[in-house]
Amino acid sequence: MFTTRIVVLGLALVLSASAIAAPRTLKKGSLVCPSEESYDKQLKYIVQGVDKLIGGCGFTNKAYQVIILDLNLFSASEVQVIENDITVWTAHESLSN
Repeated sequence: MFTTRIVVLGLALVLSASAIAAPRTLKKGSLVCPSEESYDKQLKYIVQGVDKLIGGCGFTNKAYQVIILDLNLFSASEVQVIENDITVWTAHESLSN
């Protein structure tokens, strides 16, 4: 019984890691920035109603396939865009399967 639990737990850990490593889609219209700091600053501008983009930040004009490098639920998530091999920070809500 104990061995079965260990095997099931190990399998669950492997499958959950594989799910994160699989390519995701960065939705069209998502805010992206070149660093976590610029992403946080851009969000402050948006929240305060300032209609200005920080240098390097912008919105995606189409959906992109990405690899998640660092998934963060409360701040910016780091992703690598497969198509042009760049790393950007975005909200985890902008990512879909």
